[in-house]
Amino acid sequence: MGTIELAKKNLQWKIGEVTITRIVELELPGLSFAVPDAVPENLKAISWLSPHFVDQAGEAIAAIQSFVVESQGKRMIVDTCLGNDKNLPRRKWAHRKGPFLDDLAAAGFSRESIDVVLCTHLHVDHVGWNTMLVAGQ
Repeated sequence: MGTIELAKKNLQWKIGEVTITRIVELELPGLSFAVPDAVPENLKAISWLSPHFVDQAGEAIAAIQSFVVESQGKRMIVDTCLGNDKNLPRRKWAHRKGPFLDDLAAAGFSRESIDVVLCTHLHVDHVGWNTMLVAGQ
């Protein structure tokens, strides 16, 4: 299955003086590799999951995303998704040439404007843009 384009819009929340912007790198159906019970026969029984969290086939929609937190004149990005050009074990994640940095910039955040990078944990789908392929290295 292809990516879910409808859900790929960036969302923004304002909480007091803090602004949080969601930047999506990739959304794909299928979570059972990580959550074995997240299979269509189980998920279809939970009506509120559809259409935002489960596709028409009943597959969970997995989002790989970052959040930019703006507060007190600073910008922090929480998790840096998959990144491009990575040799990763999941076929749909490997050797990407995605537009994440362009999407980040289109939302008003050039990568140079980020003050702090916070990784919630060190799985490959949370640290990918911490490194980049530049001039073949």
